[in-house]
Amino acid sequence: MDIELLRTFLEVKNTRHFGKAAENLYLTQAAVSARVKQLENIIGAQLFTRFRNNLQLTVTGERLVNHAETILISWERAKQDVSLKKKQQQVIAIGGTSGLWDLVLQDTLHAMHTKYPELAVRAESHGSDTLIRHLMERTLDLALVYEPSKITDLSSVEISTSELILVCTTQIDNPEEAMAKNYVSIDWGLNFHMSYAQLFPDAALPVLHTTLSRIALDFILKFGGSAYLPYRLVEPYMDTELFQVTNAPVISRKIYACFHKDNLKYKEIESILALIQSLEVSVEDIPEEIKI
Repeated sequence: MDIELLRTFLEVKNTRHFGKAAENLYLTQAAVSARVKQLENIIGAQLFTRFRNNLQLTVTGERLVNHAETILISWERAKQDVSLKKKQQQVIAIGGTSGLWDLVLQDTLHAMHTKYPELAVRAESHGSDTLIRHLMERTLDLALVYEPSKITDLSSVEISTSELILVCTTQIDNPEEAMAKNYVSIDWGLNFHMSYAQLFPDAALPVLHTTLSRIALDFILKFGGSAYLPYRLVEPYMDTELFQVTNAPVISRKIYACFHKDNLKYKEIESILALIQSLEVSVEDIPEEIKI
């Protein structure tokens, strides 16, 4: 089967529009329609249906999505594997949530390239559920997440702890007062949100919710406000543009590395984990006076 049929199917699924999918794929709309029709003939069922001018996946289409994504990822990895340069010996696929790329993985990626130039790297950002699914499908070698996996086929190793502090663009001691205007909520995982809900049951609704800590930082620096952010990220702005809310508790977040127990690249994974821990890129070196 032509791999481009699946690529076209996923693009239509993402855009919910044949015309927009055609623009993104640099094809005519007729070509996109023909590819979807060809795929439907192969599958033997309709993949999309129109409901009040809104393109929706059928039940068959919904079932195909994960398989199509896995096939495309496997194909890209296969192409990368067979096209390795002479000096490169292995391809490692690493994934993490968007927040963990900011916090840990970006620096790790740079260090990996310096220390292990023979490794070719595939870097991905997904939600935790997708990362775990890709580990099980063997399209991902290593994933960094906030919650350890409970799947018996996967190993979860705690690699570091990130300390999150409440910062505000004005000097305020009271956390409820700091969060009353322009509080930005960041997805630091389920445990963080449970702790936050217990600590601040009457907190005002956030003005913005994001998965990226840098988006939150840029927003409050521009418009004023507050957010729970890692000390390492806000250190350059402390006591000038940002101030710690002194009566707000520091909330710790554990970070876990997950990988399949039967992964044949265990030695490479072990080396990467050792590198992350040696860099201590996510362990906040917080001054004692900050640790309230």
